[in-house]
Amino acid sequence: MGIVMDILNKVVALGAFVMMPVVLFIMGMVFRMKPSDALRAGITVGIGFKGISLAAGLIGTTMNPLVEKLQDLWGLQLDAVDLGVPVISTMAFSDGRFVLMMFAGVIIINVIMLLLNLTKTLNVDIWNFWHYLFIGTLGTIISGNMFVGLVVGVIYSAINLLLADRNQEIICEVCGEQFRGLSFCTMAFPVLVPIGRAIDWGIDHIPGVRKINFNLKSIPKKFSFLAEPIMIGFIIGGALALLAQYSWDQCLNVGMTMAAAMFLLPRMISILMEGLSPIATATREFMTARFPNREFRIGMDFALLVGDPDMITLGLIFVPISLFMAVILPGNRVLPLIGLTNLSYMMMAPVITSKRNMFRALITGIVMVALVFFMATSLTPLITPAVIDAGLAEAGGNYTLFNTGEHVGFLLLQILKLFFN
Repeated sequence: MGIVMDILNKVVALGAFVMMPVVLFIMGMVFRMKPSDALRAGITVGIGFKGISLAAGLIGTTMNPLVEKLQDLWGLQLDAVDLGVPVISTMAFSDGRFVLMMFAGVIIINVIMLLLNLTKTLNVDIWNFWHYLFIGTLGTIISGNMFVGLVVGVIYSAINLLLADRNQEIICEVCGEQFRGLSFCTMAFPVLVPIGRAIDWGIDHIPGVRKINFNLKSIPKKFSFLAEPIMIGFIIGGALALLAQYSWDQCLNVGMTMAAAMFLLPRMISILMEGLSPIATATREFMTARFPNREFRIGMDFALLVGDPDMITLGLIFVPISLFMAVILPGNRVLPLIGLTNLSYMMMAPVITSKRNMFRALITGIVMVALVFFMATSLTPLITPAVIDAGLAEAGGNYTLFNTGEHVGFLLLQILKLFFN
């Protein structure tokens, strides 16, 4: 057991950009690709993931001090600190026995659902299994029983598979056909798409408001250059720096950094998709030959979508909006920090379900961010002892996670409380 855990911990510690090429190379071998083609495809995917990480890191390293400055200027006094994905994911992987059981449970339920034709998705996004571990850990805290926590995490993974299967058409319609054959099962994204569609349906029934349509591509031709990703990054980055009372040279630096991120991210996504395409094709051909008249998809990290300029733009716009919401939302305890650098992920579903109508995406985004504040506040009493016991935070504080959310997992935990409180 100790040897297995050592290997597993080392593999997980490598991160997605090393782990995913290994997983995809093994998949390529299983699905009868030439070893050279499988190796080339896996390494190309790894290069894409690393490029995404570096480009996204530009946003994180630039936005963190800017967000802290805005918090100081606005005098935010909130007691639940956002620890971010790095700390919370480390906490999720802290119990070796639980990790092994959860990995086995999630993989087994996926295979069973495929065999019973309950899902089309083979989820290979192993890194993001930490979300099921996270919710499972909180389920264990509520129930006092590791097995109950395991069941909660596995059910969460199964529901995400069912939801992800139903989202492909609108994703391909809005983001492009290059994503056909892929499913995105990461954290709340599978359920945020139907929630976004419900909000969009509601807007359709509000007279006057339903006619408002603002799309970056609809800007008059003489001003259309302002809608180019690099211009949007430069302008919004500079504007946020001004809001934080940065000096003029710092504003230019932030603007150029955001422009660079907007330029690089889509290109890194293209590299990743170049490597993923032959593996996806081999998988479909292998599975279709053995299961005629069945459609199969590969479950991947929704980070593949993050290079979209509209999503990045809306994510940047939501930095000050989210800080303002943190102050005015009744009952909120959460001081958002690290999660604010990842708002582009939270804006994926609003952009997709509004079909790039940025007015509707803004409204949808406000609702979704409000939900995240509510859940993050509610989960604070559970997350705090978990991270303290794992030695990842100091006793005496209150800690939580402000990110895209774990909506399905959150609902499962509320159901669990009915039986164990």
